[in-house]
Amino acid sequence: KYNIIINILFWAVTSAVISVFAIALLWPDLKINNYLFGTHKEIIVKTEPVVVTEYKNIEKNNEWFYFIATGYSKNDPQQGTNDITATGKTVREGIIAVDPDIIPFGTVIEIKELGYFVAEDCGSKIKGNRIDIYFDSKEEAKDFGRQGLWIRIIDDKYYQVAQIKASIIQDQLN
Repeated sequence: KYNIIINILFWAVTSAVISVFAIALLWPDLKINNYLFGTHKEIIVKTEPVVVTEYKNIEKNNEWFYFIATGYSKNDPQQGTNDITATGKTVREGIIAVDPDIIPFGTVIEIKELGYFVAEDCGSKIKGNRIDIYFDSKEEAKDFGRQGLWIRIIDDKYYQVAQIKASIIQDQLN
């Protein structure tokens, strides 16, 4: 009589233990092992609201790149220009012609000692590290001539692409 009861209890306990381990292996999301071996810990994370009390302008360390610049004006048959840019806008001061593979259209750049310009035009002779700066009169463009200038990309939207391409050109020049 006792043998049968012990035998039944033994197999009941054994099957229960096997079932628990099988469940722990088959469904690890239940985290039964943590409860079985006493490693279960409840962690409560409290969050606090973030209050910004001071704003700081961070100036990016934009690199300067060396470009060759020439002056151009509208409706100049020698240069093959008219009064419409490659982007379809009317030519005006503050526009530069660029190689769009190097400086994408719409990019704002700063030319050292000249100010800020927008890349909205291109020309057949403008390749690589060359730009053309628009002037209202042919005399101003002729007086400007051809110069080496330092530029940097201001517009963040195109900064990374233009920086990589301009650094490639810088490496080719060196």
